[in-house]
Amino acid sequence: MNVTKNMRWMVLWGVVAGPVLGCGGKPVPPEQERVVLRVPLYSWIPDAAGDKFQALSARLEAEFEAEHPEVDLDVNPSCFKDDLYEPSELARSLRGEGECPYDVVEVDTSLLGELVGTGAVRPWSALPEGPRWHLAGVSASTFEGKLYGVPHWQCAHYIISRDEAVSRARTVDELVQALAALNTPAMDLSANFLGSWNLPSLYLDAWTDTHGPANVQSAVTAEHYDADVLAGMKKLAGACATSEGNPCIDGTYDAEANLDVPDVLLAEGRADATLGFSERLHGILKKLPSAESRAALRISPAPLGQGNQPLLFTDSFFLGERCTGACEQAAQAFVAYMTRSSTYQWIVLGEDAPAEGRVPRYLMPANLDVYELPGVKADPFYPVIGAATATGAPFPNKGLLNIRKSMRDAIQAALQ
Repeated sequence: MNVTKNMRWMVLWGVVAGPVLGCGGKPVPPEQERVVLRVPLYSWIPDAAGDKFQALSARLEAEFEAEHPEVDLDVNPSCFKDDLYEPSELARSLRGEGECPYDVVEVDTSLLGELVGTGAVRPWSALPEGPRWHLAGVSASTFEGKLYGVPHWQCAHYIISRDEAVSRARTVDELVQALAALNTPAMDLSANFLGSWNLPSLYLDAWTDTHGPANVQSAVTAEHYDADVLAGMKKLAGACATSEGNPCIDGTYDAEANLDVPDVLLAEGRADATLGFSERLHGILKKLPSAESRAALRISPAPLGQGNQPLLFTDSFFLGERCTGACEQAAQAFVAYMTRSSTYQWIVLGEDAPAEGRVPRYLMPANLDVYELPGVKADPFYPVIGAATATGAPFPNKGLLNIRKSMRDAIQAALQ
């Protein structure tokens, strides 16, 4: 998942206070006997309750500590200020050298090779038992034959529209043609194509759509670019053009203040489609005019090249090298709690939010059993997301960090 996601967790988490009984009524051990486990979570998910994640934070800590009274869980410690896309910062804190030391961190696996290279993380002994893991998530979390991450969330690029022909498009050419055929006064497409993580990621997805996923690691390079892939991306970016210019590639939508604009334009009918991760659907549904039916919306895997092979990003939990003994046991219990179906269910369905006006987060769980839960299967959009997930391949987990800006500049020039 790259950092163009515009629904950011705020750094304000507090520790749940007060005595809690453990399972079977077991009292909480004295504070000095409890293991403190500090875990910054991945920062870019929808704030379903609109409360800056206070209800979600409180429930995570309370539920986990009720089952594990020997652990004092501190989710997103208030001192946390590291950039989750800077391995050097993460390494310092995982080693306990920074102002905010922590034990486990949830990070995008596109950084896995670089994070392992710091020596600040070490492999897990095994995945938690129970979940039916998406193989792409496990592959993305594995480096040099060792499991360094426990998969949590996945992401893929989708087209969100109101037209069945648009959602049926299976190549970038078909998509551009379907959008043009609508012939509405609205923009054909409204989306942000820029960003040093976003644009290279779109290119790698388009490359995979065209050539298949087997050798996508070879496309992580600033030495050469596939002309056919760039041509398809340029056609799609051209669908954003208006009489005033092209806000998808001129920096308009890449500005921090405008990250939500593509969603607003689609919700208000001023754009025929948008491109982004599935969780953008959460914000679009909240922005729909009250009289508009949600049933009109369609979500489908985005065909960015000459095919439609979803490429999945994965956010995984990583274990700090100094978290051993009781700390490691607490960490293993925590990732098991976070990745079981019952925990996933209330998070993906946004049940930390009040029932009235509640909207699912439309995040993609790495535990495939979650898609079979009744509440998830009954949602009008999650079955489509689940089907797309099933065929997804893993995004590369090394090499992009240090060349992403060079890739962005070259690809951006090709789209102009």
